[in-house]
Amino acid sequence: MNKKVCMLVMNAVSSDPRVTKEANVVGQKCSLTVVGERHSHITAEHENAGAYQILRVNSIKKESGGGTSILNKITRKLASFVKIGLAAYKQKADIYHAHDFEMLPAAFLAAKLRKAKLVYDSHELWIEQRPDFPPLFKKVVMFVEGRLVKRTDVIITVNESIANELKNRYKLKEKPMILHNFTPKKTGATKLPAKQESDPIIVLYHGGYMKDRGLEELIKAFEHVNGNVVLHLRGFGPIEEELRNIAKDLIKAGKVVFCPPVSMRELVTAAQSADIGIIPYKPTCLNNLYSFPNKLSEYLMAGLAVCASDIPEIARLNQQVHFGALFDPFNPESIAAAINELASDKAQLLACRENALKWSLSEGNWEEESKKLDDLYNRLLV
Repeated sequence: MNKKVCMLVMNAVSSDPRVTKEANVVGQKCSLTVVGERHSHITAEHENAGAYQILRVNSIKKESGGGTSILNKITRKLASFVKIGLAAYKQKADIYHAHDFEMLPAAFLAAKLRKAKLVYDSHELWIEQRPDFPPLFKKVVMFVEGRLVKRTDVIITVNESIANELKNRYKLKEKPMILHNFTPKKTGATKLPAKQESDPIIVLYHGGYMKDRGLEELIKAFEHVNGNVVLHLRGFGPIEEELRNIAKDLIKAGKVVFCPPVSMRELVTAAQSADIGIIPYKPTCLNNLYSFPNKLSEYLMAGLAVCASDIPEIARLNQQVHFGALFDPFNPESIAAAINELASDKAQLLACRENALKWSLSEGNWEEESKKLDDLYNRLLV
């Protein structure tokens, strides 16, 4: 008899690359349904995604008066939590797979009632993602997470730092399984594109324009960047106008260019025209400090050297791969120094790019990393 697996996630499913990548692996081995949220009538309630099915429950809409208060947001989240949990329970699954803490209690209850196995997939240190969470709320979440993680069959997380933190924080007997969120190999380059000596060196940031991404400092850093080096910003977000104001003189000088965003599917291909990818994230909370940004894997798969914040996961991989230079994201001059270090030495820049591409094609890709998930489900589905 074909075993059933149910994944739970607090989003629309198709917009979450980690969830869809995992579902494509697991769905090859069993009957898989991913239960998520439906935010608009445009999005289908039921969707056949090939290897798996998507079931979306209707999320409460904002009131016409602009109900965006914290109370309304909490009410909306709780309603989605209950609906997703009920829909998951009705799946009568043999394994429940919770994506992030938001779905862990619902998955735990469904698994308990169905006498099923439980997988907890911690994409991040959920409670540490915002420093402004009230202390009482943080204590409650940590209490609930701490009780439930010890009653799961398997814990998965995204990197070494978070795995160690979860093990130490909750006194786990074993370290969680690490499943990196690497970029698929099929989206990347197989060799570096040819460049002319006179071509500018392009430093690329792609992603959201948000606070704590270090974008203000990145732009200011280009007042200190030497030579024929240009910053390309590709994305969108709430602080775009502020960033354009900071960059207005550099835009006129041709040192900063705002590029139109591209789809997730096109990100790596579009990045291949650049030379250096940049990640100026500020470690303003523990979740940021321990993060392994998706764009690091995307840049490396595109064959870019990388300049990035000196945080543990990025520093660890740079020691192994030698893809670039690290900096203090709070200091524009430190950012500029890292860029100048790479841009001023064409041989070093080329070596970093070759290292990045070689590592991505050999081991730093989803096709290789997903073998861990495949092996895990081979054991769970017995």
